[in-house]
Amino acid sequence: MFKKTLVSGVVVAVAAFAGATQARPMTMLSSWEASYNAVPVFAEGFMEEVEERSEGDLSIRMRGPETVSPFEQLQPVSTGMFDFLFTHGAYHLGETGMAFGMDAVKDDPEARRESGIYELIDEHYQNEHNLKLIGVFSAASGYHFLLRDPIGESGDLSGMSIRASATYHDMVQDLNGAVVTLPASEIYSALDRGVVDGAAWPVFGAMDYSWYEVADYMTRPTFGVTNLSLFMNLDSWNNLAEEDQNLILEVAHELEISGREHFETLWAEEDAAMQEAGLEITEFGPEVAPQVDAIFAEGIWKQVRDRSGQLGAAFHERALEAGLTAE
Repeated sequence: MFKKTLVSGVVVAVAAFAGATQARPMTMLSSWEASYNAVPVFAEGFMEEVEERSEGDLSIRMRGPETVSPFEQLQPVSTGMFDFLFTHGAYHLGETGMAFGMDAVKDDPEARRESGIYELIDEHYQNEHNLKLIGVFSAASGYHFLLRDPIGESGDLSGMSIRASATYHDMVQDLNGAVVTLPASEIYSALDRGVVDGAAWPVFGAMDYSWYEVADYMTRPTFGVTNLSLFMNLDSWNNLAEEDQNLILEVAHELEISGREHFETLWAEEDAAMQEAGLEITEFGPEVAPQVDAIFAEGIWKQVRDRSGQLGAAFHERALEAGLTAE
């Protein structure tokens, strides 16, 4: 009788522990604070929808860059310290260029998925970084240059020093500009003091950082596509029930479409606000303007091929075959 009661107690305790483990909130490491406009739309939107559809069985709590620097986040998620990673491929270029390549892929969520590109990226991150690709979210906009002075007779960036991260190095040089490496926190003062003549950045951001106060122009046409990637630790993924895995992928897939539509509206509003704040449009020259997207894409693909080996080359080839990248 004593043994039966003891065994029953152990079974109940184990069951309770298993239930508590399953209900444990998962964690998402984000490369941005909640004030960055992509976080409420994509990261928080994903977390809320997953929790609602799972009726609370799956809950996720977010940690931001104050916990781990954006440039150092790949490893702690790979090792399981966090369950999800919401990031941009440029932040871990030192380790791989695969997710970074999405910025050179045309902005069509359904065509991207149908092309097989996601499978290649997923294979790379699973094999090399113990991560599962969950989704890639487009901000429905790309990149541009904020300049103190308009584009000159050369039609490009000749004679200009441009603050640029690794994302733009090849492009700035191809447009005859000089690259200056500075942290984002120093862009305002560098523009204000004339340390640089311009800065490369996503088209979103000038309003948030008040760069319109120290730059008078923004270049057109824009180039590339700003993408945010969501990964999950592969062990955490494998520990989920199949129905939970399907739920997570379904939410991400739907958010790729609905979030992009939301960002189209946000981008139109910010573009109007920047011009109202005093930023004037300066156009690249007629010989340069049609090429800026291809110039940017080639710089991206060079890094993808150099940093991600055969799968990187296969990624580029697949994008070309599907007509999803500028040539």
